[in-house]
Amino acid sequence: MKWHKVELHTHTIASDGDMLPTDLVDNALDRKYEAIALTDHNTTSSVAEAVAYGKKKKLIVIPGIELTTFWGHIVVTGGNSHIDWRDITLDNIDEILKGARDKNDLVTVAHPKRIGTPFCSECRFLFKLKDWSNVTSYEVWSHYMPQASFESKQTKEEWISLLDQGYKIAPVYGFDWHTRDEGCPAIAYTYVGVVGDLTEEKILKAIEKSHTYISMGIEIDCKAVRYGNDYNLGDSLPSGEGEIVISANVVDEYAKYYSCEIKGMRFYKNNKLYLARKWSGEKISVPVEFDKGYFRVELYGTVDGIDGDVAILSPFYIK
Repeated sequence: MKWHKVELHTHTIASDGDMLPTDLVDNALDRKYEAIALTDHNTTSSVAEAVAYGKKKKLIVIPGIELTTFWGHIVVTGGNSHIDWRDITLDNIDEILKGARDKNDLVTVAHPKRIGTPFCSECRFLFKLKDWSNVTSYEVWSHYMPQASFESKQTKEEWISLLDQGYKIAPVYGFDWHTRDEGCPAIAYTYVGVVGDLTEEKILKAIEKSHTYISMGIEIDCKAVRYGNDYNLGDSLPSGEGEIVISANVVDEYAKYYSCEIKGMRFYKNNKLYLARKWSGEKISVPVEFDKGYFRVELYGTVDGIDGDVAILSPFYIK
């Protein structure tokens, strides 16, 4: 499996961005993204032009929309369902999301703990979902310096609570990209893991299967090994003795703009800290007793002198 850098939350002049669809593609290539999703607020009017220009420039552009409602924002990617935000209510939201999933679109809760009105109109997620199985992914991180924000702490806590309830929801990062630089180069990334050539279909399937991790400019290779078999992030494996094999390094391009240092790792079993140790990214193998539920990995460190999480990985699910 190879890991690819993508951005799943972007905007153009069709909503509240200042980039033309062609500008978005060109700027995404400048940032070394391998794919993006175009997710304007309540419109897909820029999608066709961005997809066509992306094909010309060899960038995958995934059709999407950010459903912007009075009770929060939901990103739907894939382009198969056609949802009018005006049809969404507090009572029918589960039905709406199930309809999107039935048509094989992905459903991502966007910046769920961002401060809402009057600072960011309806940005905070206030829907009371009855069935979170219709949600494929969750913006555990969004926008600037996510390792330092109280918002990110709250979103991670809610994501973990959903894992504890038995839901399999992929962690993603949404830059929520509106202007070319927005004051800085990309601060964090979503990585998706696929086998073979990268395609839109494989990206969507990878997120659906939780083959994802989010990081502050860090490339990670992490697998679980059990009875000689390798398992990728998001995979299910049998309980019992095994090991985690992991390595990580700060990408050279990222280091041009930000000082990033990996200081250690934390392993969790079902939301209980299993192991914490200092570590700088060299390849190591750590013995683990896998218990039924989930097992996940975080990296901690410093970015531009600010301590916090520098990577959050999708869990391994233990049968």
